[in-house]
Order: sequence, then structure tokens, then C-alpha cells
Amino acid sequence: MRPAARIDSVILRTVVRLVLPLTVLVAVYAAFRGHNAPGGGFIAGLVMAIGLSTHRMAFGQRAFHRLLPVHPRWIVVAGLGLAVGVATVPLLVGESLLRSGSTTLHVGGEGLHLVSATAFDVGVLLVVVGVAVGMIARIGEELDQ
Repeated sequence: MRPAARIDSVILRTVVRLVLPLTVLVAVYAAFRGHNAPGGGFIAGLVMAIGLSTHRMAFGQRAFHRLLPVHPRWIVVAGLGLAVGVATVPLLVGESLLRSGSTTLHVGGEGLHLVSATAFDVGVLLVVVGVAVGMIARIGEELDQ
């Protein structure tokens, strides 16, 4: 069995160390911005998947599994559970499916506006990341054989 497939570049590894946190930050921003403007969970999931795939290319499969130790299937299950839960809870209170609710949480004199659509976007983000990470991991396993 040959060593784990990765691109052996000091420049790539250095750039990925800087870019991965930025891609996560942009993904979180897109997910939270998506309920009021373009963006949302799908785009955020794609951005995060790009960051994770470049990490896999730079550091290899073993480092990729250390970065994300949970099986991608559980990320998808968590995302689907969150999205389906947020979508169906309004049915329990007599509202229509996917009806978004909002509230303002007062913390230290400031108001924090919370919207249930944001939780739905986070669920979609988790599904997209889980599927993408699963594909990346599977392709990496094929390359390592």
C-alpha cells in the first residue's frame, strides 16, 4: 500500500492553513445572512466544502480525518434532522409547513434578532458539507489504494 495521496507543496500547505479558517468564516456569514439576502445554507456548504477539499489535497486523508473525525453520514443526518425539524415545527402550532418564526432576544440591553430560517439554513449547510465530505473521503480512499 502506498502512502496517502496528497499534493506535496509547502506553498499549498501554508496557504491552506490561512485560507481554511477564512472559508469557514465566509460560510458561516453566508449561512446567517441567507434568510434576509442572497446566500444561505447551500452556498455556505459549498464554500466550506471547498475549504475542506483543499485541506484534504494539501495534508492528505489522515489529516483530513483528524480535522473532521465524525463520519460524514452523521453530519448529513444531523443536518436533515435540523432542517426537517425546523420545517415541520410550525405544523404543530397550526401554521403552514416551512413557516418562519422570529423573536428578539435581549442580551445586555441589545436586541438580537433570531429567525428560524437561519436554523434551516444551518441544516442545509450540514447536509451539503456532509455529502461533499463523504465524496471527498471516498475519492481519497480510492486514490490511496
